Amino acid sequence: MNQPAVDGLRVERRDAGMWVVLDRPHRRNALTLDLAGALIDALSDPPDDVRAVVLTGTGPAFCSGGDRADLVAVAAQGPIAVTDVVYARFQGLVRAIAAAEVPVIAAVNGPALGAGFDLALACDLRVAATEATFDCSWVKVGLVPGMGGAHMLTRTVGATRAAELVLLGRPIGAREALEWGLVNAVVPADDLIEHVSAMVATLASRSRPALARAKAALRRARDAGMAEEFATLGAVQSSLAAALDLERWAKVRP
Repeated sequence: MNQPAVDGLRVERRDAGMWVVLDRPHRRNALTLDLAGALIDALSDPPDDVRAVVLTGTGPAFCSGGDRADLVAVAAQGPIAVTDVVYARFQGLVRAIAAAEVPVIAAVNGPALGAGFDLALACDLRVAATEATFDCSWVKVGLVPGMGGAHMLTRTVGATRAAELVLLGRPIGAREALEWGLVNAVVPADDLIEHVSAMVATLASRSRPALARAKAALRRARDAGMAEEFATLGAVQSSLAAALDLERWAKVRP
């Protein structure tokens, strides 16, 4: 299995699992355009003997969202560039996770913010360390959840709770996320890898074709209407990005 030709991403085999590790701890694993593209490549074609993909982060965060310095450069090119990037890279990540023939597990080792929250939401299963937090922070910087977060949250936790997270931008901790049905389990940070590895071992005992078809059935229920949502979000995000104070936005810590 070839390593991605981009800094900030590691792909490792551990038994029947393929672990895809965001490795930019100095930027709290913020997603650059190149990193998002490498993630899509890694998620799109798991080897035949893989039974699950695990997505996690290095250091104190799972993923702090899009790398603002990278995104400001795109926004400066105008609304068409923003629409293209939102569709091809960030929404492309969600599509790649949905299309993968094996379950994708988010091992949320720390804060998941903005696009990082959407990235965790897009996975089939989520396990959080006790220190993890979830923050739909898009509205705080003048944007909407560009990766379908509002749609996924509504299907996952219900319309009332989704509105609280999206409109108020209130972060929630791991325990509350478990109570809301946002994650499947919460474990101490030191036990996260072991717990997720046990889930991978369980999936390894299942037929890959059966897993693929069961996942597809779940996705048809959860993702109905997602294509239409994606078609709208690119244009909405580009219009909002045009109104941002890009210089000020670029200086906000991820």
